[in-house]
Amino acid sequence: MRSVVAVSLAIGVFALIFAASGFAHDPAGDAQPPTGGRTYHILKTLPLYANSYQPAAQELVKAGIPEKFGHEEWAAVVLTNEVHQHVGIYNVIGAKMGVRAKEILAAPSRAVNVTVETGNKPPVSCVIDGLQVALGSTFAQDLIHAPACEEPHVAAVFEYKGRKIRLSLKPDVQKRIADFIAQAINDCGNLTPTYFQQIEDYSYRVWAEFDRNTIFDEET
Repeated sequence: MRSVVAVSLAIGVFALIFAASGFAHDPAGDAQPPTGGRTYHILKTLPLYANSYQPAAQELVKAGIPEKFGHEEWAAVVLTNEVHQHVGIYNVIGAKMGVRAKEILAAPSRAVNVTVETGNKPPVSCVIDGLQVALGSTFAQDLIHAPACEEPHVAAVFEYKGRKIRLSLKPDVQKRIADFIAQAINDCGNLTPTYFQQIEDYSYRVWAEFDRNTIFDEET
């Protein structure tokens, strides 16, 4: 009898820890909202309740950002930053750009050919990680091309089924990002731990405030 009670208590304690950790089911029920048109291969879906996320991202969930820009963009930005292992401004921009290009071309994942104009040096080249995650187009599939360039631009050309579009970050948006980076350098020095923390704070602002439908010039 004692062993049964001990097991029951252990299970109860584990359940409490599991729930507190944020891995339990949504308190509103088992069902999760659909995450856009993204197909998952390991996950069933991406959690969309706040306690699954770190504090800064929790605030975005509570503010309704997944609904504001759509679950497809939310998933793309979350997964990009997990892959990149740092929450960065250009990661977020790349994910938003990839989702926008996919929408315009009405393209499925792993189908869009991309030529970036970012070059291959950070921080601008961090756009590439967002594009790969958002589109499912990767270097391994020979769908992403990053030719060397002397003057990098936050821009890329996307091709699908004979249709070609170019998206580029609008100058006023680019200036706002440049101001963020300059302020972080001024406050913290360049590439210091506190610099990266301040950039991360700005990245969440970009995530929450920049609308993919209005921040890019779109050329066909």
